[in-house]
Amino acid sequence: MNHFRHTGLVALASFLAFQGTAQAACEATDARIELSARHIAAGVGYVWGRGTLYDGTHAYPFTIRGGGMLSVGGMALSGQGCVRNLGRLQDFNGTYWSVGGTATIHHGTAGLVMENGRGVDINLVANTRGAFLSGQIARLTFRLKGGM
Repeated sequence: MNHFRHTGLVALASFLAFQGTAQAACEATDARIELSARHIAAGVGYVWGRGTLYDGTHAYPFTIRGGGMLSVGGMALSGQGCVRNLGRLQDFNGTYWSVGGTATIHHGTAGLVMENGRGVDINLVANTRGAFLSGQIARLTFRLKGGM
C-alpha cells in the first residue's frame, strides 16, 4: 500500500510542476487564446468547443474538435493560453497532440501543452468543472472560422 501512496504523491508533484511549466512558458508568445470546451468520455473521449485567437491587433474565432483515449467522466473547461511559433495565421489550423492527465471532482484546474504538425505550440491553463479522470493521449483539431 505504501507503494501506491508514493506513486500518488509523485504523480501529484509531477502535475503541479507541469502546471508551473505551462504558465511559465507563456513569457515569449506570438499570440494568445481563450477557449471553452466540453469533454465526455467512457474509455474513449470526445471534446468540442470554441475560442478566440488574439494576435495583439485582431481577434480570430476558432472551433475545437477531437478526443482522446483512457479517460472517463465529463467536464467543462474554460481557459487561457499562449501560442508560440506561429509564423503565419494559417499555421494555427491543424491537429494538435497532447499527452497528460486530468482529475476533476466538482472544480479543478488543468494544464495542457500541445503541438501541431507545423510546429505551433499551445500552452493552456484552464479551470474545470465536473467529474472526470484521465491519463490520456489527446488529438484535437483547431480550425479558424471563416476559411482562414
